[in-house]
Amino acid sequence: MTSFSERPARVTILSMFVLCITSWNAIRVYSAIANWDILREFGAPPAYIMGAGLAWGLAGLWLTYLLWAGKRPAFAAGLTLAGLYLAWYWFDRQVMQPSPAPNLVFSIATSVSLLALFAFGMVLARDFFDR
Repeated sequence: MTSFSERPARVTILSMFVLCITSWNAIRVYSAIANWDILREFGAPPAYIMGAGLAWGLAGLWLTYLLWAGKRPAFAAGLTLAGLYLAWYWFDRQVMQPSPAPNLVFSIATSVSLLALFAFGMVLARDFFDR
């Protein structure tokens, strides 16, 4: 395990970013379980919501560990999971739970910007994972 003083600040920031998304997915799991009947009443698939939240929550915990510990696979895993998460987000938004929200341009700009920031942060921190 890498000590805090050896870990670059950008790796700490990336880890916190991943933890925030992981927490969001943990809340998604809890909410699906707590509101199972309500979700079914309104036609939302509670098993899908819970399963997706659980899968992304576990993936996020794994990635956070890899980032925090400075493990070699963190670079490839981070970029792969970021791309998969973005693809899943848009699949979920457009196919599984379509939303008539008028903020499509904002959502596209935000998701592309966050993906670019994450990828840029991973590239800048690559030396930390290659040791």
